[in-house]
Amino acid sequence: MKKILLLTMVLAATLSLLAQDGLYEKLLPSIEQTPYATDIFVTRDSALRLDIYLPEKQNEQHACFLYVHGGGFIGGERTESISHIAPYLLEEGFVIISIDYRLGMKGESDFGILSGMRSFQRSIDMAAEDLLEATSYILRNRLTVGHCTINPNYIITCGSSAGAITVLQADYYLHNEAPFEIHLPDTFRYAGVLSFAGGIFSNHGKIKYLKGKPAPTQLCHGMDDHLVPYGKIQLFNLGIFGSDALAKQFEKYDYPYHIKRYEKLGHEAAARHAYESDLVLGFIHDYVFEQKFLQIDETYYSPYIQHWSIGGYKIKDLKKFQ
Repeated sequence: MKKILLLTMVLAATLSLLAQDGLYEKLLPSIEQTPYATDIFVTRDSALRLDIYLPEKQNEQHACFLYVHGGGFIGGERTESISHIAPYLLEEGFVIISIDYRLGMKGESDFGILSGMRSFQRSIDMAAEDLLEATSYILRNRLTVGHCTINPNYIITCGSSAGAITVLQADYYLHNEAPFEIHLPDTFRYAGVLSFAGGIFSNHGKIKYLKGKPAPTQLCHGMDDHLVPYGKIQLFNLGIFGSDALAKQFEKYDYPYHIKRYEKLGHEAAARHAYESDLVLGFIHDYVFEQKFLQIDETYYSPYIQHWSIGGYKIKDLKKFQ
């Protein structure tokens, strides 16, 4: 019971801290990008949109980089962070698509043990469903965009913080029974998944991919992250499994992965995709384009990485936001 309470408090801390307006905009340099097109891909409680950015010249794979923003499932926008990574992706010939998703924790105030866990699980499932729905829309309607085409075998998804949880959870549901209907071909798989400070929620115990292998996965996480757990928090079959726990499962079952562990760094790792283009592009080249089977476990430390005020927060710091 103490572990469930701890997990609920961790999730509450994440929501309280990451929902601050303009968090990423304050911490990252501002770069203007204008989308080629904006589509409504589904209407649920409200219309959910996606923005499409086109390169001047596509790469030979006609790859699509599908991005999911962070914000604790309570805030954030599809324009958040994408403007900071779009320049190097466009230069490398990627079509970029950044999506909305439902913010299931927005307006929630009850973080009791059971109610908080139910709300958090529901929020993850809603976001994962919306990502998969956006993917379905792309396959049905946007394989040709302007002067570009998208190869459905090269759709790569990436997320930061809550977005990282979303992309990992969506790929997990492609290989397991989902609590919602997936409107995608049975054969569809993401070509790669990039997670920056993410994890997978499970109420079935350890993470297992029952329907084939997961997509090649990049896991980037601060080893001192107390918001999205770096390791795992589990009681019986209920828990959230962070990058360290997932890497152990990928190693055990012989799945391709790259984990970059940031020593002495907390939740700041959620934004490393904006600063380390070589990390992102190197993973895509080796694991997706070249389809190399690699299992890389890297621990990294740099005193030059800027520390955020929230990076070292712990559960006890919740009282600052109550």
